[in-house]
Formats: sequence, C-alpha cells, structure tokens
Amino acid sequence: MPFHGRRRELAVLDETYERTEGQMLVLYGRRGVGKTVLLGHWLESRKHRHFFWTADQRSAPVLLRSLSQAIAAFVEPGRSIPAEFTYGSWEMALDEIARLAQHERLVVVLDEFTYLMAADPSLPSILQRVWDHKLKRSNLMLVITGSHAGMIERQVLAYRAPLYHRASAALHLQPLPFGNLADFFPRYTPEERVQVYACVGGVPKYLELMRPERPLEDNLKSLLGSKLIIDDAGALLRDQLSEPSQCISIIEAIAAGFDQYNDIAAMAGLPVSRLGKYLSVLKRLGIVTREVPVTETKPEKSRKGRYRITDHYLRFYYRFLANQRANLERGLINPVWLNIQQHLAEFVGAHVFEELCREYLLQLGNAGRLTFMPREVGSFWGSRLPQIDVVAINEDAHRLILGECKWTGKPIEAAIVASLIERAQRVIPAPVEKWSVTYAFFSKSGFAPDARSAAAGRQCMWVTLEQIDSALRQV
Repeated sequence: MPFHGRRRELAVLDETYERTEGQMLVLYGRRGVGKTVLLGHWLESRKHRHFFWTADQRSAPVLLRSLSQAIAAFVEPGRSIPAEFTYGSWEMALDEIARLAQHERLVVVLDEFTYLMAADPSLPSILQRVWDHKLKRSNLMLVITGSHAGMIERQVLAYRAPLYHRASAALHLQPLPFGNLADFFPRYTPEERVQVYACVGGVPKYLELMRPERPLEDNLKSLLGSKLIIDDAGALLRDQLSEPSQCISIIEAIAAGFDQYNDIAAMAGLPVSRLGKYLSVLKRLGIVTREVPVTETKPEKSRKGRYRITDHYLRFYYRFLANQRANLERGLINPVWLNIQQHLAEFVGAHVFEELCREYLLQLGNAGRLTFMPREVGSFWGSRLPQIDVVAINEDAHRLILGECKWTGKPIEAAIVASLIERAQRVIPAPVEKWSVTYAFFSKSGFAPDARSAAAGRQCMWVTLEQIDSALRQV
C-alpha cells in the first residue's frame, strides 16, 4: 500500500533519531490512523538498524516470553529459539536492549505498549528505573506506541506518571488532512472527495476499504456492509476512554443537534455538574471541540460556547448509522443508503464544507496570500445576531474576512451576496469605520453572472471548490 503524507511526523522522527544518547518518543492515536505504517515507512526508507515488536492482549508472562524470544531472534538471526525461552523479568529484557544499543544507534519499537501496561501496571515504573540508569545513556531510540490514547496520556505523559518527562517527543497522530485524499482517489472530482471525507475523514484504514476505480456511490454503499464501519465506533471509544458509556451518550446528543452545555447534559442524562469532566476528556482526545464566536475576546468565559464532533467518522456514524445497526447487521443496506442520499448534501454543507473553507483561509494566511495575517479563523453567531459561516480576524490590523459557504447545486446569486453584506453590518465590531472588510463567497457550483455586480465597490473573494481543493492538496 502506498504511503501518503505525514511530512511533519517524519521530520519529528528524524530529529529525534539525530539527537545524541538515549531518546524516547511516544506515538499514540486511534486505531487505524496509521501508527504502525508510519513507523514501518520511516524505518524502511531510512534504513535504520531497528527492532520492532508488537504486544497484544495476553498475560504478562506470555508477553514477556514473546518479547524475549523476539530479542533473541534479533541477536542471532536464523537461530532456533526454544519455545520456553524467556528472560526472568522485564528488567532483564530491557537490560539486554541497553546492551544492544551500547555502541551503535538502535531503534526499538514497542508497538501497542498500552497492552503491556494493562497486563502489568508496574511496567511504566520498571521502564522508568531502567531508563534513568541505563537506557538514556545508551544509543537507543525507544519508540512506544498505543491506541488507547487516554491510557498513554494518564500513565505515560501525565505529570504524576512514572515516565513523565522521559520522552523527548510525543506525537498524537491525527487522521490525514483532506488534501491527501487526492492520493487515495485520483480519479474522483473534488466534490466526490469531500463526500468521502465527510463520511470517514482521513483515517487510512477506512479509506483503504474503498477501491479508487469504483464509482463513489458503490464505495459508500460498500462501507455500509463493512463490519469495521459498523463496529468501530464503539471499539474506538472503548479504546480511548475509561468511561465510554457516558461519553457515547454525550456524542449522541451533540450528533442529534444539541450543542449547548445544558441541553447536552439533559439529553445525555447526566448532571450538569458532571458533564464538564467528560467533555474535557473528549476535547483532549480530539473527538469533540468547543467553539465560540471568533470575535469573543475571552473565549474560555464566553456563554456562547457550542460543542461539535470533530471526528468525521464518529459524526457520520452517529448521524446516519447508530440507529440503523439492526438493519446493517442484517444486510439491509438500501434503506440506510436512501436516507444518507437524501440528507448527505445537507450534512456536508453544514459541517465539512464550512470546515474546509476555514482551513483554506488558514492556509492562505500562513502562505502570506491574504492581505493580512488572521489571528483567528472561525465563525460567528449570537442569540439576536446573524450567523456568519466563516470569519477571519486580526484585531490589531482591524481587518476582517466575512464569508458565506454554499454546498448546493446552484451557483451563488446576487441575493445571497446582498444578504451577506447586509448581515455583516450587524457583526462588524464598533467602531465600524475603523475596520477593513473583505467578503468571501465559497461555492461548490460557482457564481451566477449577477453575483459580482451585487458586490460592486466592495473587496471580495470568489472561491470555488476547485480552488479550495488545489490549495489544500499543497499542504
């Protein structure tokens, strides 16, 4: 399978390898996001001397024996290792690793380290002792990975964890960005790739379920028959969370459109006083985010906060599939697909297209291709104020971009342009005359002939889906 993207992550791996003495790197993230593939590609392409071992869900003695035999096979390739061979303790196995890295750089990957910690909770403390006394003075680069992000953060990276501050780098691997989908589906149009992204995001394991030569509809329908797609939401949340049932109730409430704090608590059946704890965990893991209007000067204290699901697959699953599991498990795909067909355009327009438009402005700003550098890019809303889909702002420069996003089969017309300009006057901070405003129109289907004339005399950006696609493919 071809390798795509991950330039930043590869650079972190390279930088860590080039440092002197012992280095520890923690790589974690949800299942299927590509941790093992990333490390495999890096090791193979760099030709580093390495030892790669993967843990699984077995008892501590069995895992120690498996690791011991793998080390022995690395030391003497081709040697027949007795089935009963094992080191007497984790310390002895780690001592042998220190010996192997004494004179020459060695990369050791302990894949799915969270299974080891589950089997033997004392292992982080054991590793800490051996690291401090031997491993950090060797030529070892130790990489520990895990799919249980919560466990990694609590037992490896947290302040009170035994391994706190031992890792010189930590990578929380995220799904691939939208621009990389062109590598997976080179024949698809930008519109088709956005629809794929809305359903499964940039998780390689899901993208690889689809065949790039097949029509979009065939690929999306095939996902509905995949046991992985049906079951992975629950497995993913159980992997990441110590109390998944409460968090699932919260995600279901947000997916149903209840995005305010008190409404989420009511729908999830949780006391308001306990909701914050679970939302904090979901935010830290990148599953949920809290948004406030981009013009808020103290966002952490704003009462206008609303929550949304940031994980594309979970957002799609809890919108379209969770309440249809019985049909999907019986193979009754067509009723589920017909519902998705009916509402997919609305779903894409309300979520993914607006997100991509904001990402487009962020990338243009970062590349110096806007007239100012935005400090924030988000959206705007208020109880008695209009909704603005995209807002980019720099308060010091008194510059604003106010944008409208349309994911429809019709081009943007003069009435839509006039509506944004009219609504914008109620959003521009006072004093209005100090602000320089650019109006941005993002359209899947282009612009009607009368659209530009409706904005005569105003600074505007006219952005097509093809422009967004091109810009984000260059990231």
